[in-house]
Amino acid sequence: MVFEAILYLAVLIIAAKLFGELMHRINQPTIIGNVLAGIIVGPALLAIVEPVDAIELFTSIGVFFLFFLIGLEEIDLAGIFSVMKGRIFAGSAVAFLIPFFVAGFFGLSLDMNFTQSFAIGSVIAASSLGVTAKILSDLGKLKSAIGLEIFTVTAIVEFIAIIVTSVLIQVNSSDTPMISEFFWLFAKMIIFFAVAGLLSVIVLPRFFRMLKKHLPGQQIYFGIVIGIILLVAYFAEVSGIHGAIGALLLGIAVSRMAKDEYSDISKNIGVIGHGIFIPIFFAGIGLHFSFGFLNLDLWVIAVFIGIIIGVKFVSSYIAVRIAKMRPATTVAYGVMAKGAVDLALMLSLLQAHILEDDLFSLLVFGTLLTMVISSVELQRKLKKIIHVKVGTLELGLMPIYFRKVVSDVPAIAVIVTDFPKTTPLLTIKAFLEQNNVNKKPFLVIDSNDKLVGLVSKREIDKFNKKTFDALTINDVMFKKFHTVSPDEYLYSVIQKMNSHHFDIIPVVDPKDDRLVGIVTTHSIMNLLTETKQS
Repeated sequence: MVFEAILYLAVLIIAAKLFGELMHRINQPTIIGNVLAGIIVGPALLAIVEPVDAIELFTSIGVFFLFFLIGLEEIDLAGIFSVMKGRIFAGSAVAFLIPFFVAGFFGLSLDMNFTQSFAIGSVIAASSLGVTAKILSDLGKLKSAIGLEIFTVTAIVEFIAIIVTSVLIQVNSSDTPMISEFFWLFAKMIIFFAVAGLLSVIVLPRFFRMLKKHLPGQQIYFGIVIGIILLVAYFAEVSGIHGAIGALLLGIAVSRMAKDEYSDISKNIGVIGHGIFIPIFFAGIGLHFSFGFLNLDLWVIAVFIGIIIGVKFVSSYIAVRIAKMRPATTVAYGVMAKGAVDLALMLSLLQAHILEDDLFSLLVFGTLLTMVISSVELQRKLKKIIHVKVGTLELGLMPIYFRKVVSDVPAIAVIVTDFPKTTPLLTIKAFLEQNNVNKKPFLVIDSNDKLVGLVSKREIDKFNKKTFDALTINDVMFKKFHTVSPDEYLYSVIQKMNSHHFDIIPVVDPKDDRLVGIVTTHSIMNLLTETKQS
């Protein structure tokens, strides 16, 4: 039996890697190839490999590695909390809640119990960063404005789905689930978060530095790191929390370490995880797949596929509009992306006996379809988009649309006549006392109503505070600046704006050099987005 398991593992690893590479070469997510490998060599088709206990053990370890790396590389907890009160979090919540409730109530209509219905809803509502991040990275747009927006919203949706699904799995294991159990589970998770925070700030950095210092071989060091991942997952399970959550929180904790230490762990654990355990995990999903879902009523299959693809896209689009991200359709395809997290949560539901085999296979099928659709459409949309930089702001637009707007619209169309101004002879001390100075620049106007300079906090901060009594605005202001005429087209305005560090351009009447107003980065961006919507 042992040698049979070794054969199964060998076939599964080779098949997963080969099919993963095949998918990569046709610009599809490697995860799809891994799952297809399990379907082809598993009971669904060739029946070469069976889901024996040894495979299940490797699959479980793969889940822990997967969630550790998600916490390490994808979930920026500080960034998520920083937008909790903003429109981005509101949009992210909508992206999760709409398919969550639609799928949940549909499950209830099929006589499923509450936990089963909404556990299915949570995995359908989940988004996954892995596939989207790979597409953005391949196209060189991961660090662009649109890439960061997709990344942020998807990370929040992904995190919400992990937490909700984990809670529902644990509640399902109780004989008499009560509301108090929900609160107790959340309380335990908060405790885990607190412990993870303490680990990241106090314990882990010192512990790992001590290991590197006293253990000369890297193999010993990273072997202990792997052991810690498994230990944390074990203690999470013992505490009544899904082991994947423990691994996730450990990954988040390690991600807060110094850059060199973080990079070492990410690189080495990534090689082991993505090289062996994670492909086995995804191929293991394929082993549990069957075409028995085709025996379900066609209308049930159609509704579930419609929710997974259609409702998920619509909710993502609504979320993007709430978050005021542009271009909305492109960002929505990124936010709706499915992948590693979704499949991992589905397998957890199957192992917890919340999902039956047929329904599990249907959800896997729908997830694979969504992965293909979202990845193809996201790549197609992104290739058609240019990133317009106006000052410090960036926006993704269609090239033809952008050229038309900037070539036809003059500066007067976006002029702002209410702007902060000051005089050149005012001392810095008096200027700071009279004005609320932040990043926005002030226009410096002399006694003849002529524009003579620009000044902002950046210029003032270059000087010692002790000299503010003696220095005047004239001494610190920026004297070399661009101006535009009211009839000058936005194409020229943007070029001039991008050539200096201010986010404004003064508009001057060429007849008498009179200051008419200013053009700001926000006024240009507002015009571009408003015109695009109309």
